[in-house]
Amino acid sequence: MSANTNWAVAIIAARESLDTLTSTIEAAAAATAGREAVIDVLVNGNPGLAKAAADWAGNWRGTCGLRVWSIAQGDKAHAWNEYVHRIWPAGSTAFFLDGYARAHSDGLAQLAASLAQAPDAFGATGVPTSGRSATALREAMLRGGGFHGNMNAIPAHAMTGLRASGFRLPLGLYRTDSLIGSVLMFALDPTAYQWQPGRVIVNGDATWDVPGQSDLTIKNIVAQFKRRQRQAQGDLENRAARDHLAVRCLPLNQFPKTIRELVLGWIDAHPDEARRLYIKNPLRLRAARRMRAPQDWSAAERAPELLFGAREARVA
Repeated sequence: MSANTNWAVAIIAARESLDTLTSTIEAAAAATAGREAVIDVLVNGNPGLAKAAADWAGNWRGTCGLRVWSIAQGDKAHAWNEYVHRIWPAGSTAFFLDGYARAHSDGLAQLAASLAQAPDAFGATGVPTSGRSATALREAMLRGGGFHGNMNAIPAHAMTGLRASGFRLPLGLYRTDSLIGSVLMFALDPTAYQWQPGRVIVNGDATWDVPGQSDLTIKNIVAQFKRRQRQAQGDLENRAARDHLAVRCLPLNQFPKTIRELVLGWIDAHPDEARRLYIKNPLRLRAARRMRAPQDWSAAERAPELLFGAREARVA
């Protein structure tokens, strides 16, 4: 990998429109202005979007490097794993963006500044400004810590540690940001360190836009209903992950391959606690029942396909 690539930006996309994704790419490129950087676009489970993005990239005139990857398995956790273990240019600070999150022009620089001021930190995160719950979430993160999946950064030493630990997010995980943040707050080793939220820096000036998120439309109403169902699964995920990290203090490489295995293992071991969660929110019981259905993860065995750009990450 090019030693000059000191910023590495991963944009993880799946169901975005091409216009939305390319706007995110352009915003990320603007946010890397003046830096030597490479942007990796990871499109998971949507080969049509991946091809369209690669075709669009054929006219790329940005000042940073750009690569477009097609990942067969449609799963954000898997895409994150592939980036960490296969694609990330070693030695670079890694920035992560969702495919619809348009970083403000100084957003990545703000995160980089946070990491520079705290070289022992394991991550930095921005805060949301759009959406009905953005204000409350922003205040909660600034007050008590957190890790937001829409835009965050992991320094090179932590990325190297993640690779060395063998840690991979369980396939099918919904709350990817919660588990990644927890792992970073445990300094990548729950067998030796206690959870400390201060290991991830929350920067209130690092933010992004999600166009149209606050609009009252049928699409957004349906999306909110589906989000509530996924959040119920996320509640179970958080309990199971906490048991793995904080209660049993197991190594990162001992996480099960799928979230189904992790959650159902916890439910079977703690039926009374699971029952109390179901009573408080019946959607959690529905989520637990849905998770008992097996899922085919065979596509996760296929390596990412590079559709645009050089395999070696180089600046433009």
